[in-house]
Amino acid sequence: MVPLIIAGAAASLAGSGIQAYSQYKANEEALEAKKRAANQLYAQGQLTDNEYKKVIKNIEDYYAQRGSLGQESDVNAYRDAVRSFNPEDYAADVGEFSFNKTKDDFVNPYYSQIMADTTSQLQHTAAGAGLGRGTGAALNIAKGVTEKSDELYRTAMQDYQNERNFAYQKYQDAITNNQNRLNSLLGAKTTQMQMQGNLANDYYDVMDQAQADRIAAEQDRLNAKTSYSTAMAGLY
Repeated sequence: MVPLIIAGAAASLAGSGIQAYSQYKANEEALEAKKRAANQLYAQGQLTDNEYKKVIKNIEDYYAQRGSLGQESDVNAYRDAVRSFNPEDYAADVGEFSFNKTKDDFVNPYYSQIMADTTSQLQHTAAGAGLGRGTGAALNIAKGVTEKSDELYRTAMQDYQNERNFAYQKYQDAITNNQNRLNSLLGAKTTQMQMQGNLANDYYDVMDQAQADRIAAEQDRLNAKTSYSTAMAGLY
């Protein structure tokens, strides 16, 4: 009876050992399969990451080769142009109008001689008319002298006014011509600043886009790494 029991126990033990060994081999094979899968995932992850590195490098190279587009120097030039711009530089200013002459400067230089000749002529006329040196003659002479003096001063005033008007017109012409020149310079300056502003804006826009493209690529790269890490974690 005892041998049969021992034999049964031995057979049972053998069966358990075979089963345990089979399970061990199955576990070992499953582990090896997981290792192979993990190695493949790792290799694929490295390959994908390297590809993303190339993409990011290509993005950087693309935006580095910008040719004639706006550069950082254009931003600095535009900033300097804005800071140095002064509207008063384009407004004509030739000072206050001045005319340093008076009516007396235009009085006939022979005024005294003319008045003396007028008096003499009137006296001669009065004498010829038989008025002599009476009151009537004196009144006629005084009237004639006054009229001649008034005529000479009126002429002087007209000459003064004409020359002042002429000088003022020259002053106005100088202002107009200078302002026209400044307007042309202002137009050129405005165009220049607009062009510099366009280049500066282009630089900012491209830099913003470059940053956005790089961030997007980096985010995709991170997402890919996360996906591979999740897949690796799921193997165990």
